[in-house]
Amino acid sequence: ANNLDLQFPNQLFINNEFVDASNGATFDTINPTDESVICKVSKGTKDDVNTAVKAAKEAFEEGPWGKMNPRDRGRIMYRLADLMEEHKEELATLEAMDSGAVYTLALKTHVGMSIDTFRYYAGWCDKIQGTTIPINQARPNHNLTYTKREPIGVV
Repeated sequence: ANNLDLQFPNQLFINNEFVDASNGATFDTINPTDESVICKVSKGTKDDVNTAVKAAKEAFEEGPWGKMNPRDRGRIMYRLADLMEEHKEELATLEAMDSGAVYTLALKTHVGMSIDTFRYYAGWCDKIQGTTIPINQARPNHNLTYTKREPIGVV
């Protein structure tokens, strides 16, 4: 497609590796514009989902991301956005094939806005701060409460 030789994994991505579905099942991914089969993709099971959520929770709580300096997290997210931009034609071609979107829509909107979104949130990584809110002006003590924004983990 688009004179690109595209190669991409078609397995589940669990615990930082590509794996087949636990029961070996796959399904056809269909190009909606001509109903041709793009490829077979691993069909995750309930057990696969539970394994993925457990791995993501463990990675968040115990892995390097959760312990990383927020500024370094932002750098990684900026790098992801840069890599997406470097490969935007490939990503847009895959998106157009998979969703049936016109290539320019996939390039400018689906992929382009995803890149912008990663950059936006990368900028927030080291700007998570709380807010102090007055809740009671009674004397002799003025009571305050505060909010603290922090990642909550796997959602």
